[in-house]
Amino acid sequence: MKIDKRITPTAAPKVSGTKGKAGGKGATASAASGDSLTLTESSTRVRALEADLASVEVTDAGKVEAVKAALADGSFAVDAEVVADRLIDHTKQTLRKRPRKK
Repeated sequence: MKIDKRITPTAAPKVSGTKGKAGGKGATASAASGDSLTLTESSTRVRALEADLASVEVTDAGKVEAVKAALADGSFAVDAEVVADRLIDHTKQTLRKRPRKK
């Protein structure tokens, strides 16, 4: 059986935005009436920035095209020493992160 580590978010019944910090009276009144969520202006801005970053391309299109062209014309060369060094570095980092067995 495979365990899925992804967390699925639950929907909040009510979301409202306020300017500045959340006040004590508003939090008490909304807690008495039911579940609610009050966001400050800065948290609303952070969510907007996260959405903007999600739409940004991570890959360098020019580099991808250059590699595709080099593969197509047969001029793509692999430096085995660099590949080996990076593989060793990656393995070292992975081993450092593993907890030790007792």
